[in-house]
Amino acid sequence: MFDNFLGKSVVLCSMGLFAAATLAETTAPTLPSDVKGTAGVKTYLLAVVEQTNTASADLKKAAGEYAKLIADNGNSAEAAAKAKPAEVAALIKQMRDAYQRIDSFGYEYIEGIVAGVPALMKYDIELDAGVPLAKAELQDNVADVKIVAGDVVIDKEGSLNNFLIEPTVFGTNPRFTDGNATLPGFDAPVGLPKPKLVVALADYAVDAYGRLKKDAIAWEPSEKDCFHVVANMTPTLADYFDDWKETKKYGMAVGGRFVAVSRLSDMRGIMASTRLAWMAVAGDVRTKDAALADKVTLGYDQILTFIDKIEAREAKQSLKVETIDALGSQAKEKADKLTIQGAQAAALVGIDVNAR
Repeated sequence: MFDNFLGKSVVLCSMGLFAAATLAETTAPTLPSDVKGTAGVKTYLLAVVEQTNTASADLKKAAGEYAKLIADNGNSAEAAAKAKPAEVAALIKQMRDAYQRIDSFGYEYIEGIVAGVPALMKYDIELDAGVPLAKAELQDNVADVKIVAGDVVIDKEGSLNNFLIEPTVFGTNPRFTDGNATLPGFDAPVGLPKPKLVVALADYAVDAYGRLKKDAIAWEPSEKDCFHVVANMTPTLADYFDDWKETKKYGMAVGGRFVAVSRLSDMRGIMASTRLAWMAVAGDVRTKDAALADKVTLGYDQILTFIDKIEAREAKQSLKVETIDALGSQAKEKADKLTIQGAQAAALVGIDVNAR
């Protein structure tokens, strides 16, 4: 049932509001067809976390080389781009590729697990889902991330991945760039990342994903954890359509986010890892109510097929905002129904998904 999207390769999407360059194909993690209980969920989680750690180290290496190149050219990013355009272009491509492997084809494919498990969910706020303090509403989680890099001080301005690294390496937040330049391989002027900032962000990523790895190793998964994933993450599906709609309107979300790949790719990763948690407990539910277990499994399959079909439509013709609204409503209906069924399945095996 996963064959239609497992291992799908996705390249950098091109938008008119930022410079695009062709990157090597970045491949999503392959999800197992059978996780063989809760231990299998942990095995998958650790495998992908290891990939994010490798990608963070790659970002740090490229960021360090980029900063040195700029230092060698009078500490001017624009001067470096003028003197060594090919070298600057190559390093920016490397940093973008590393970001995609950290987030779009790394963290997004374990977010369903990390954000849904009480012992790990703090990392989701820090790395991916936390909002800036200045924009937070009462129900929002603020990302407690602080970066000091030369004249740039960032304190509680959003999650590491989407609010900080992505707009820096893609040049979509002018505050995080030092001018722009025309570079080989890019179809528009490129926002040049502030060298000290991108180095500081890479250092933070190495530390943060290292901490996630340590806690993921220590985590002892339970059926209760897996049902928490189902209960917490399934109903979030419709929220991603709002993000996607925002990028459709403006070319990017607030803060220069969601430009690396389509938000549809992120939906697939989040929902696929959520489904993985369900697969770990489906067998126990099946012994008590096979029909209900089949309904939940079918529900996840239908959501993933729904995402695939939308992506196929988008590939043929760009979808309008009104269409995305309608699709978001359909997604909410599917996810809400599946959330209720998941809670019923949890109750059958004596688990209250509302209890911590």
